[in-house]
Amino acid sequence: MEGKPISKLPDLGTTIFTEMTAMANRYGALNLAQGFPDIPPPQGLVEAAMKALRDGTHQYAPMAGRPDLRNWICGHHQKRHGAQYDLDNQCTIGAGASSLLFAAIQALVHPGDEVVVQAPAYDLYGPAVQLAGGRLIQVPLLADDGNWDLDALLKAVHVRTRMVILNTPHNPTGTACPPGFLDALAEHLEGTDTLVLSDEVYGPIVHDGHPEVSLTAHPTLRERGLAFGSFGKLLQVTGWKIGWAVGPTHLTTELRKVHQYDVFSTGAPLQAALASFLPTSQGESHLNGLAQMYQAKRDRLLDGLKGTAWHSTPAAGGFFQVLDARDIIEGDDGHW
Repeated sequence: MEGKPISKLPDLGTTIFTEMTAMANRYGALNLAQGFPDIPPPQGLVEAAMKALRDGTHQYAPMAGRPDLRNWICGHHQKRHGAQYDLDNQCTIGAGASSLLFAAIQALVHPGDEVVVQAPAYDLYGPAVQLAGGRLIQVPLLADDGNWDLDALLKAVHVRTRMVILNTPHNPTGTACPPGFLDALAEHLEGTDTLVLSDEVYGPIVHDGHPEVSLTAHPTLRERGLAFGSFGKLLQVTGWKIGWAVGPTHLTTELRKVHQYDVFSTGAPLQAALASFLPTSQGESHLNGLAQMYQAKRDRLLDGLKGTAWHSTPAAGGFFQVLDARDIIEGDDGHW
């Protein structure tokens, strides 16, 4: 066929989330594959959204997001991580954290740059790097002892490394960044121009007393990186697709250059609802109870699997629990 377009992503098919969700719907199966919960959002948030719609909040929000919602985000990071961000120049709201991660990679990765990612990884990173002309370098997330493999990551970082992408709590393994990991990475990156993107959409959802580790809490890494959060994950409103990115001015400026022509702005009435709900006592109570709520769900799942052929190490955080199926499946589980 003449004029057939040449694909920039020739080896890429439909995302696994689209396929698994369609299959779950087709067969009436429980969908444990995609990162959305089975519980409604806080009632106060729903009421705030209805009020915003009635009040006529229907036109574009500012490109960087509503100032009052950005103010809450900056206060959130200061309260939880001791980080100070300027809402005007260092905080951006987008169509989910994924849109901002994509914008950051397009803005900051140049053709030939290497981007180091711990595998397995969230499926957005690879195609985004490929579209930017970069080269994805995958290193194993876990060492043989089940802990994050710091040595593997550091060995992959060298003069051609433009960026390191971290994700904690990790999707899909449910592991979380261990204490001291960021210190070691910061020391290794000293004297380089390597950037760090930290995908923290499940940030506060940590279990068994595991510390909430954030790039924004690290005094040197936060000056060379961007951190990303998700209201959808924290408030059970994944369909709203509203997330944020915080980072130093020089990186935020570059991110916004792509964001303004990719998304520009998102969900004005929904941003208004978030800005109204989050500072309330119900909003604070909800966020403070997230970890306990999801840990109870994890424990219920694992209790139900006791005595079966499924084996596991309890997830340290996030929505996902990985199960060992070696006693059930022979060969490549992708063709099961």
